[in-house]
Amino acid sequence: MEGERRREGIDGSGGRAAEVDPALDFFSELFDPLCALYTVGLQPPAPRVQPLDNLNKCRRIIPEVVPESLANVAPRVPRSQESIAAQQRAKAHKSVRLAAAAEKERGKEKILDKIAASCGEGPLALLQRCYAQRRPVQVYTRHRRGLRGTATGFLKAFDKFCNLVLQDVEESYSVLTEAPRTVWVKAGAGRGSGAAGGGARVQEERLFPKLEHRKRHLNQVFVRGDNVVLVTAAER
Repeated sequence: MEGERRREGIDGSGGRAAEVDPALDFFSELFDPLCALYTVGLQPPAPRVQPLDNLNKCRRIIPEVVPESLANVAPRVPRSQESIAAQQRAKAHKSVRLAAAAEKERGKEKILDKIAASCGEGPLALLQRCYAQRRPVQVYTRHRRGLRGTATGFLKAFDKFCNLVLQDVEESYSVLTEAPRTVWVKAGAGRGSGAAGGGARVQEERLFPKLEHRKRHLNQVFVRGDNVVLVTAAER
């Protein structure tokens, strides 16, 4: 149907042909944009014209009698000198605060470096070397029942008591939990029961200890020296 409606709008010499479908004529009041979009090979009269691809650009061609016209937009009121000065003071204050925060962070780093440098010899030499070279370490941790797991990360800080602050940590650890399990027991054999209930057996659900192995990622973690079993250099 659209093929029947369309006729050649450009003749062989490059001019406009005598017969043009009004729905495809860009200068016609009957121009159909949807039909033009679905017509293969149809080109606008000026292909290099700047496209009006948003509503704000279309406001430039709207007549002034229309309230939404760009000509009816109220001009921007020039900023006062007080406003400009206030903005400059705010920027200067922000720069001072950022500089102070950066200086404070540098001071913290210097303190941590001094603590690490004081542990350059003896059992903590490995920690000092990994801290200086930004190498990851693997820390074996324990709890009151035995070995808890391992934590691999980068040393942020440590002291002579082997208290560690690790960043970007991958931890593998075990947790002792309780899991329900159904068992067969003699009838009346429960706690607080009276006389035996004969040889009958019934099912009963009880909780038994279960060791679960888990993994997690931590942005930063503090490990107390009392919980450290072993520290080795790790490769990621």
